[in-house]
Amino acid sequence: MGSDDTVRVRPMGGVPPTPKPPISKPRAPEPPRAGFRRQALIGIAIVVAGIAIIGLARLVFDRAPFPLAGERKIALNHPHHLMVFRLRADPLVLVVDCPSLHSQGLMFDRIAALIEKADAPRDRVLSWPELTAAAAAAHQTIGTYYYGNDYSARSLRRFFRIAQRDHQKLDGHERKLQALLERVGYLRAGANGAVISLPAAGAGKQVSMHVRAVILRHEISHGAFFTLPFYRAYTRHFFISVLTPAERDDFRRFLGHEGYDMSNQTLMMNETQAYLVFTRDHEFFTAKAVGLPQATIDQLRADFISHMPNFWLKRLTQKKLPR
Repeated sequence: MGSDDTVRVRPMGGVPPTPKPPISKPRAPEPPRAGFRRQALIGIAIVVAGIAIIGLARLVFDRAPFPLAGERKIALNHPHHLMVFRLRADPLVLVVDCPSLHSQGLMFDRIAALIEKADAPRDRVLSWPELTAAAAAAHQTIGTYYYGNDYSARSLRRFFRIAQRDHQKLDGHERKLQALLERVGYLRAGANGAVISLPAAGAGKQVSMHVRAVILRHEISHGAFFTLPFYRAYTRHFFISVLTPAERDDFRRFLGHEGYDMSNQTLMMNETQAYLVFTRDHEFFTAKAVGLPQATIDQLRADFISHMPNFWLKRLTQKKLPR
């Protein structure tokens, strides 16, 4: 598995973890740690490189076949067929807007199993009967295996390479995704990019327009993690140097309960930033589910936002969800 593999969001399933006594006391506001401050300064310097990446992407993708769209336009869209946008803030992030949960699952579920599911193999692509059985074992269906998806271009290349190697026949939806990736060049070795997806509102009883906006905000943060090296570096520093070992273990347990591969450190870092900072909805994330006091979660979130490099994703932390 590559170091920038995919992650996604779904409503918390099963019985929530039993609340644990706080391992650490709620944090009181304090001066930023020296290392954290240095990381923020480094982020300010290298954010210039990130801006250059985004600017270059705009030039390259101006001739691409998919329109630019901001978060609000995408969130309020009502797709009756598959639609694809480029995220206006970062055109290297493609947004696949699916007309139903089932069609989204047919396009992405086998990739999800290969890349991140704790109980799925990492060295081969599941057959469709195997994937259906895996979803049923998790009390899910093809349509509800995940409610939103996100992948780095590297992870997508890996899926299609392994499927070809093992002569796994692709579903029509997977072939459509492959053709999309070929059009934008993401299947070329070394290409930088990300694909995120979300279902139409009304695609399932749990997908309201509000839930759709929650999913999109979460997935956008993953898109930035995949395409912008300075944001990955910042997230890694926060996870390793700011979270205490006990807090890291709490987040790992929460994510493991959600079915994520706990052995994948990059996956744990990426999911932590997305849930902690960009998923402020009790259907998807609560302090109780992590096993930490609400005051600790609030302080960690404030610390993360306070020292983020000042680029478009930081501004998104202060915006209300589209409605």
